[in-house]
Formats: sequence, C-alpha cells, structure tokens
Amino acid sequence: MELLLSAISTGGLSGAADQYLCLIIISVAARFDLVSVAHPVAFIESWWFIGIVAVFWVLTTLPAYGSLLSPGVMNAVNTVVNLLSGFVVPASAALLTLASVGVIAEMNPELYDVLQTLQIFDPSGQSVGAAGWLMAGGGALTASALTGAKFLAKPAVSATTGTAGHISAPAYATLENVAAVILMALAYVLTRINPWLLVGLLALIVLIIVGALAWAVYQLWKLGKGVGRVIRLIETRPRAGLAVVAESLVWGSGWLIWKNWNRGLVRLALWGLWVALVFVGIPAIGTALGAALVVTPPLAFLATALALSLEAAAVMVGLFAGARSARSLMETFDDPILGMTPSAPVLA
Repeated sequence: MELLLSAISTGGLSGAADQYLCLIIISVAARFDLVSVAHPVAFIESWWFIGIVAVFWVLTTLPAYGSLLSPGVMNAVNTVVNLLSGFVVPASAALLTLASVGVIAEMNPELYDVLQTLQIFDPSGQSVGAAGWLMAGGGALTASALTGAKFLAKPAVSATTGTAGHISAPAYATLENVAAVILMALAYVLTRINPWLLVGLLALIVLIIVGALAWAVYQLWKLGKGVGRVIRLIETRPRAGLAVVAESLVWGSGWLIWKNWNRGLVRLALWGLWVALVFVGIPAIGTALGAALVVTPPLAFLATALALSLEAAAVMVGLFAGARSARSLMETFDDPILGMTPSAPVLA
C-alpha cells in the first residue's frame, strides 16, 4: 500500500504544476543516473523522448508569455493550447506514476519485496501488469482532477484580483513551472526520507488548490454583490458612486472628493509609491538581474520570469488594496433605503 499510494501521489503532483516540465525533470534525472526508473518506462531516458516533451513544453509556455506582446490573439491561443494539453495530463501523470515506482523502490530497498508481491510489472519486468495499470490510472485520475480544479480556479482568481489577461497568463505559467521544479525536488527528498510523506504532500497540494478555488468562487459572489451596490449608488447618488469607482482606481481620490483629507492624502501617497514600484522599481530589478546573469541564458530567463512574477503580484496587491479602500469608503454610506448615504463625519 505504501508503494502504491506513494507512486500515485508522485504522478498526481503533475496536476498541480507544468506536466511537461515535471516529465523533463524526471527524464533528465534518469538520463544522468540520478534516479533509476522502472524498466517498462525506461524509454523516458531517451534523448528523443526528452526532445519531444521539451518541444511540447515550449509550445505550451510561449503563448502565455506571448500575451504580453499581443494580448488578444495570444490569450486565445494560450486558452486553446491549455485546453488541448489537458487531454495529455492523464498520459503524462500515468508515466510519472510508473516511473516513480522504480525510484521509490531503489531508494527504499525494503519495498522491493512489495514490488514483486503486487506484480506491478510482469515477472520478466518488461511490461506493465494489471496492478501497474491500476496505479497509472490512479495517478492519471488524481492529476486530471487537480488540473480541472486549476482550470476552474484561474479565471475566478483573475476576476477577483482584477488581474488583466495579459498579466495573468504569464503569471500562471511562471507559477506552474516553478511548482514543477519545487514539487519534483520535494518528491525526490521525501522519497529518500519516507515515501508516505509523498502522500501527505499530495494531500496538502489538494487542500491548497481546492481552498483557492473555494476562496475565488466566494470572492466572485461578493464581487457581484459589490458591483450591484455600486451601480445602484451611481444611479441614485452619482457623486458618491463615482467617488467609490475613483477610489478603487486611485487610492485616496474618493476620500478627497468627500473632503476627508487625512485618509485621502495618506492613501494617495501610498498609491504613488505603488505606481513607482510597479512601473519603475520592479522593472529595474529585472533589468539588473538579467544583466548580471546574461552570461548564462537559462538563469537570465529565470530572472525575467522572477521579475514578471513580482510584477504580477504587485499589480494584484495594488488592485486588491484599491478594492478594499473603495469598500471602506462605501461602508461610510448608510442610506435607510439603499444602505449607503454619506454619513455626517465624511461630509463634514
């Protein structure tokens, strides 16, 4: 049971990351004898297999970053590519599951007897047995479920954080690639310590993704209610409604409209610092890192990806702060009918 669940967990982790990069990592590790995979899936060590997977990785990653240059076309291409890649998830997860059997058994010799008892592979060790196909199916099902949850969570998270389409696609691509490296490294380390830890890692990842999905759906529901309140406020009290909208875009502007100078000036100053960070600070950091690592192209790419991730995170935080400030302003309105008439302290 330990070997079976640990192998399924390893395959399932690909659903939380970039499936192609996960395969590349374990294939290259096997190629250079850092790990030993099961014989029936030894073909993943071949350069031809690594090359094919690398091509798929590039083809599915480029459209995400291409949306920075041409948001309209590349966002559509990225959506189609992600949808088509979803059909490959079961196969890639099944391969990772079967490959991990050999890795786990090699690092935990006491599990070799279990490997033979379960008859995951046929007696000759050349093909997959019935138990092996069941394990592969378990890994494929787990990864597919996580991929589906991510697919649903991404647009919900983007909508609730106000992330623009040309920023969200590369941000998600960067997160998934970083997750692939971290999760595969963790899988290797945890396998050496105790394979049961892989099951715990998968459970933690599932909780995080499901929690993110639930949070995003809840925030969408709250966002819908808030938008409705703002629209009603604009219809009945245009000045108050436009002040809330202005506050969400430029912190402090809405408070200044209602002559609340203390809150308005402080928030406006913070908004100016945020704008400087987004348009000057983070690009400067990315340029400096890229220049320092230009002699090593792969590391230079990572510097660009890191700067892009920081940029996306800063934009998300800023938009969230604007929404919170606008909500705080709207809560000062307390109309008996609409629930949002300017209160005396604000109008004073």
